[in-house]
Amino acid sequence: MKRRFVMIILAAPLFWGLLGSCMGVSSEITLGRDGSGTIKAEYRFARELESLGRQDGNQGRPPIPVGRTDIERTVARVPGMALKSFKSAVEGKDVVYRVTLNFADTDALIRFLDASGLRASVSRENSRNRLSLLLTGGGGRIEPELGELVSAASQGYFLALSFSLPSEAELALKDGEGRRLNPPQGWTLSGGRRPSFSAPVGEIFLFDGPLYLEIDWGL
Repeated sequence: MKRRFVMIILAAPLFWGLLGSCMGVSSEITLGRDGSGTIKAEYRFARELESLGRQDGNQGRPPIPVGRTDIERTVARVPGMALKSFKSAVEGKDVVYRVTLNFADTDALIRFLDASGLRASVSRENSRNRLSLLLTGGGGRIEPELGELVSAASQGYFLALSFSLPSEAELALKDGEGRRLNPPQGWTLSGGRRPSFSAPVGEIFLFDGPLYLEIDWGL
């Protein structure tokens, strides 16, 4: 079975989180020493979800906002961000969108990842850069029945992020208090100049408490 990658819509209500378990994204961020770079992303969602996009006069638009129009609107609101290419295809049971974006600096990257400024940030200290991403806010206790539904809907799906950086990098998972966490079984976390992270999306969604991914690299 073809491996699929999943993005959770972090700030959305539970309904959209469940829809997100049927939608995936593989993403690679390339970052230069001057802060400019590119984002290559591949969004996938089950063709069954297209019926949601046909309601209320939204024919032709995906049920979760990752279509060309949505991407163009987002890019237009971010100074220093530009859409380089957008392609769509139907592959088996999935609808696929492939997007390439250019950004002029890390400020543009952060604004694109999180316009609110609450779930993504970049800092510089002691000749080191640090990118912090909130993977999940840990919305509290979930009833067992709902947990089983999330687990079933997200089976075989992963959140996957990779980076291409100008120097060696270290990746770490941290809780809401800044304490380092060991990756659970089945999660992958690797450093180097091409660090990467992946984890089952259902386990991230059901994680008890805030969960951060931090990428630390030299100037």
